[in-house]
Amino acid sequence: MNDSLQKIKSEKWLKHYESGVSAHLDYPSLTLSEVLHQTTEKSPDHAAFVFSDQQWSYREFNDLASRMANALIRLGISLGDRVGIYLPNSPQFVVGYYGILRAGGIVVPINPMLSGDDLSFIIKDSGLKIIITCSESLPNLEKIKIDDLIIITSEINDLLSPESKLPSSSIALSLEKLIYEAPVTDPQVKINPDSIANLQYTGGTTGRSKGAILTHANLLANAIQFRNWFKNVYKDGEGRFVGVIPLFHIYGLTTSMNGPIISSSTILLMPRFDIKELMELIQKYRPNLFMGVPAMYGAIAMRNGDEYDLSSIEACVSGSSPLPAAIQDGFEKITGGKLVEGYGLSEASPIVVVNPIYGMVKPGSIGIPIADTHIKIIDPENGEEINEPGRIGEMVVKGPQVMQGYWQNPEETNLVLKDGWLHTGDLVYMDEDGYLFVADRLKDMIIMGGEKIYPREIEDFLYTHPAVKEVAVVGIPHSLRGEVPKAYVVLKEGSNATIKDLRRYCIAHLSKFKIPKFEIIESLPRNLVGKVLRRLLREKQIKEFA
Repeated sequence: MNDSLQKIKSEKWLKHYESGVSAHLDYPSLTLSEVLHQTTEKSPDHAAFVFSDQQWSYREFNDLASRMANALIRLGISLGDRVGIYLPNSPQFVVGYYGILRAGGIVVPINPMLSGDDLSFIIKDSGLKIIITCSESLPNLEKIKIDDLIIITSEINDLLSPESKLPSSSIALSLEKLIYEAPVTDPQVKINPDSIANLQYTGGTTGRSKGAILTHANLLANAIQFRNWFKNVYKDGEGRFVGVIPLFHIYGLTTSMNGPIISSSTILLMPRFDIKELMELIQKYRPNLFMGVPAMYGAIAMRNGDEYDLSSIEACVSGSSPLPAAIQDGFEKITGGKLVEGYGLSEASPIVVVNPIYGMVKPGSIGIPIADTHIKIIDPENGEEINEPGRIGEMVVKGPQVMQGYWQNPEETNLVLKDGWLHTGDLVYMDEDGYLFVADRLKDMIIMGGEKIYPREIEDFLYTHPAVKEVAVVGIPHSLRGEVPKAYVVLKEGSNATIKDLRRYCIAHLSKFKIPKFEIIESLPRNLVGKVLRRLLREKQIKEFA
């Protein structure tokens, strides 16, 4: 027995794995493009994805990916060249992604909401040769004027048809025209599974956006780990996934595209989150799996008693931000399905920890490590491993899904990758059963006059107040104490609770130094994946302090 397998067999969380869910897996030496070929051979006529009431079989998908690859090769793409995808969830995204990989290129997924300096930074930092976009986002590219960048555009609702409209812009090529003028045969580019498949731009554990280097092997490993975790939920060919979580984000990429594809599942693509459209999609197509974020599940939980039948939902994972217990309970009551919390980060492809779907779920816990994933908790000050249950430290991770480093950034790579361990920057503790709980981000921890305050702890407490719908706690500057906690609170509709009410509630239950200042706001700033943008809240306070 190898050392890795011996160690994982000794880890205490394994006794909480569901029956049939493996602790150690085999990872074939394949590229993602080869996996698509395998799925097509197994399920050629099965629906691969559905969009706007039109569906594509795996045979059609595979053929389009080969056409896309040949079109890119004709435009000069060769092994290791970077190609950006600047699109919402759509057939063009999925076909573009696998076409780039089949051509030997490296995919750079880009948030279609980015513009200006944020957009031009990623294009320049990654060294893009080509970018695939849509007519709605084309003006953002026209404004930044990157020399020698080839732009390919599409009309999202033209649905990859040979009769699609040609783009009106003189600076862009038509995606559909390129595809249907290219041969349908696989170009047979020789690609090593250990070669780079993805540059996933992320704020990472420190500083400015960086490109996490993810190989075919990293992404395939995490897709297989994900599939293994759902072994008791669905059989190959029977998965129907709600594809609303953005695919440009690594969470959506793995759980709502690569993961479904390896299991011959159907992806129900949605370009954006709209609660009415989502409810209609669930009722019409009867999906059984849904990967999302708390805000999405909360929107459904609040629709109790309406006319939609959501009973097809069997299992869901919530990520990106903490899952309030009220949302979890409300969603499960409405759908009858299971909703559990998990944890991941772009640097780990992203899945690291998940609660068992049908096993023991602990309120507030992000769960237990998935197959072949090793977790240590270390003291952030001296790096020593912490073994006592309940003691907080930084989580470090090792596994086949962990990135190779940051693109052209050895300094940042060396800060987070040490002896094969990924330093996550997240403060956690583990209980006696091996379940993990997030205390906070290392950089979000508030130090007030020497006292350590964890915003997550205060947020979890404030969610118990009946008037609180959403809350985010950040540290704000203070002339004497360095910084103090401040809670930004969104009240439930119809609530007339005041700041005094919230403060009295805290005084009755919290230590005095943990009682935050309050501000009631209409909504929290979030990115497209639903993660609260604490940075914007901090910047607002810093400007006011100055």
